[in-house]
Amino acid sequence: MSLANLIVQPQAAYLYTDCGHFDASGVVLKLAHKIMPFPHQCLAVAMVGAGKMTPSSLFDEIERRGIDQLRQIDFLNAFRSLIYELCPDAIDGEEREDLRFMIGLYSHKDGHAVGLTLFTPGMGPDGKDPYEYHDADIVIHPMVPPAAAFGGRKINVTRPESFDPVEDGAALVDAQRRKVVGWSHGVADGSRVAGDILMTKISATGLAFDLIAKYPDRVEETVCP
Repeated sequence: MSLANLIVQPQAAYLYTDCGHFDASGVVLKLAHKIMPFPHQCLAVAMVGAGKMTPSSLFDEIERRGIDQLRQIDFLNAFRSLIYELCPDAIDGEEREDLRFMIGLYSHKDGHAVGLTLFTPGMGPDGKDPYEYHDADIVIHPMVPPAAAFGGRKINVTRPESFDPVEDGAALVDAQRRKVVGWSHGVADGSRVAGDILMTKISATGLAFDLIAKYPDRVEETVCP
């Protein structure tokens, strides 16, 4: 799995996800959305990484256990425990899950949007503990230089007056699609951004979705140039 951006502005958090699921050589295995929406909690989760688990299978497990019916803080505690259970560090080989989660939510108690990240060992920044929530106003995955998306414009993605979530968000994603080298965790060179690009907005009024870009990729092919 590839693209997952989290950008938090005061009144809304934005998650950007593509549809591409790839094999080690960069061939598209399937095109399926990667967002896990939880409107009851005014919260959404995106996931990147490698392993057998998919966003849809994890979402199904959350529903099976009734975690999706919990209140926001209880949901977050239960979600963290579930990841610790399903993705233990001790497992190696094909059964290992190397995953990072980006979470956007709106806190009605505090009156503003919040961003969090949670990851399994080796998938987060140095010095940050796995299986714990960390505040994250900005997560750009894969990372690209701002100039690749915005040229000479000075952008502060956390300020609405500086960054338009739709237009500037699409420009950022397009720059990420053009990234073909320097992917982490042993990913072969080549773009890893494929299919429709979904922007999920999490605000005080709930969740809203917008397809901000569409790329003509096909299953069993590499990403279109």
